[in-house]
Amino acid sequence: MIHYENIPVELKRLNQWVCTRSDSKVPMKAFENEAASSTNPQTWATFDIANNAVSKGFYDYCGFVFADNGYVGIDIDTGYDQDGFLSQTAADIIGKCKSYTEKSKSGRGFHILLRGTLPFKGKNNLAGVEIYKSARYFIMTGNTLLYRTIEENQEAIDYVVEKYFPKTRQKKDSPDYGSRIYSPAWELPENNRIKLRPVYPRIPDGSRNICLTSLAGMLHNQGYSKGQIYDELVYCNAVACDPPIDRSEIRTIVNSVTRYKR
Repeated sequence: MIHYENIPVELKRLNQWVCTRSDSKVPMKAFENEAASSTNPQTWATFDIANNAVSKGFYDYCGFVFADNGYVGIDIDTGYDQDGFLSQTAADIIGKCKSYTEKSKSGRGFHILLRGTLPFKGKNNLAGVEIYKSARYFIMTGNTLLYRTIEENQEAIDYVVEKYFPKTRQKKDSPDYGSRIYSPAWELPENNRIKLRPVYPRIPDGSRNICLTSLAGMLHNQGYSKGQIYDELVYCNAVACDPPIDRSEIRTIVNSVTRYKR
């Protein structure tokens, strides 16, 4: 059962859509009968094109591709227990995320989408929970449960990673917070004086958490202390974020990033 009218508008505005058939998980190009790729944007389409292909019966479902642009998806395989109630895992994760949640096409699992980032592209814990920020796609249904809007909730993402993907923190190649999603700009010296602080480009609503997380990761990798990272994020938040986020969110970002080894 599909209810694509429930899919958040912010997702529909992105050119990150593919299609698929009910008897297959292979992503397909919405504009022609050919396989798509979850890593090749040239094979993706707008939501309107994908939805039109489904409406005309060429395909059965639309799929949203994760492209490492601020959206994280959590896939819960077993959403219900034997009595038909939410499984303990589903209730735990859905309750923490409080963001867009829909039933999977089988009706037995759930997809959760929220704004934030991960220290890796994606993981499957082989125990019924998967989490991704890129190179994968979700077959969307729009059959929502409890939450219909996408929220920015890095704290919940960190919670899920910590609890359901504990081995991730021990892997040497896991941390990816140093990648330059957001970078300050250093101005040229004036009168032989070098400014100690860079210029922070404006950060719009919807990108604040992921940009500050990127900045924190860069500072962490350069050897800044936890306190120094917090102070710099507070400054950047004040001069660049529109509007600024709460300082409690900044503390959450700093605590999350500094858990990882340099």
